Amino acid sequence: MRRSIALLVVGLFLGAAGCGSGADSETRPVDRLAEAHATLPASVKDSGVLVGGTDPTFEPMTFKDGSTYTGLDVQLVEAIAGKLGLRVEWKTVSFGDLLGQIEQHTIDVSVSSMFDRAERQKKADFVNYLNAGTSIVVAKGTGDIGGMSGLCGRRVAVQPDTVYVDMVSAQGAKCAKKKLRLVRSSAPSASVAGGAADAALNDFPIAALDVQRNARLELSGPQIEAIPYGIGVAKDRATLTAAIQVALYSLIDDGTYDALLTTWKVTEGALRTGAINGGA
Repeated sequence: MRRSIALLVVGLFLGAAGCGSGADSETRPVDRLAEAHATLPASVKDSGVLVGGTDPTFEPMTFKDGSTYTGLDVQLVEAIAGKLGLRVEWKTVSFGDLLGQIEQHTIDVSVSSMFDRAERQKKADFVNYLNAGTSIVVAKGTGDIGGMSGLCGRRVAVQPDTVYVDMVSAQGAKCAKKKLRLVRSSAPSASVAGGAADAALNDFPIAALDVQRNARLELSGPQIEAIPYGIGVAKDRATLTAAIQVALYSLIDDGTYDALLTTWKVTEGALRTGAINGGA
């Protein structure tokens, strides 16, 4: 599937480039961004607006500063839109509803630190933009509990509708005598700090910021399996997916991408492939 999508993306723009005469193609450089803009869905191109959906509860990736949406996810999509001559209109969408709204075209793109996983690829295509692993947050002084197996016998807080519900549930099935208890929380690290949980799972950028801000918390051990985040687009809007990929490549080439990662202190997650559906 990944190969067929990649060929489609290349074909969309090579086809557009091939419309000119041979002499033109030899003397005039191809403007990939202009081509990308030309192939945008009519509703997006005519309005000049890209409707973005996000759950702004994942600082430093996506959150609200007063009434303003911000964070790496937000600023990256705004920069992508700028490359395509568009502006972004943000909508707050609960994490579990993002892919449904993508399928319905209620929003044009979703970006909310969403891991690109095979199961999610059934509902949307993902342009990969950052690698992030899973981190375990524990109370200060707890130390390294030994990864996922160390969750056995503990109350483990995770955000509802995220991959962590499945990860913790799968680990729970492996626990023998010491059973773990899943705690659903909109603020997993805060649940640990408040004593409602013994450990929390979250994306590394979010967990690292939580620990930085709360002296009662610490990270337990190294990150667990790094997976790419993806910008989600409806599967029936391949030209929009391709345009976002082209704009992302432009941001990588001109240094904007690296500058954003530096600003938000997530340079260790740099992913310059811009792959589509590169997760597993």
